Amino acid sequence: METKHIGFRFPVKDIELLQKVCKSRGEDMSDFVRRATRKALAELSYLSDEDKKALGVKNERNS
Repeated sequence: METKHIGFRFPVKDIELLQKVCKSRGEDMSDFVRRATRKALAELSYLSDEDKKALGVKNERNS
């Protein structure tokens, strides 16, 4: 899969909290943000049912 580097601005307090959460979970911030973004896309039904299931998002047809 091809990737591209992008940047975002966050409030300092959010970054500090994100760093703490990522450290406790043993993941880096990029992985956290990618997963959170994909989960939001799944919740908006932009991803397949299989992807929704993998992200723990309930399929509205089967709820």
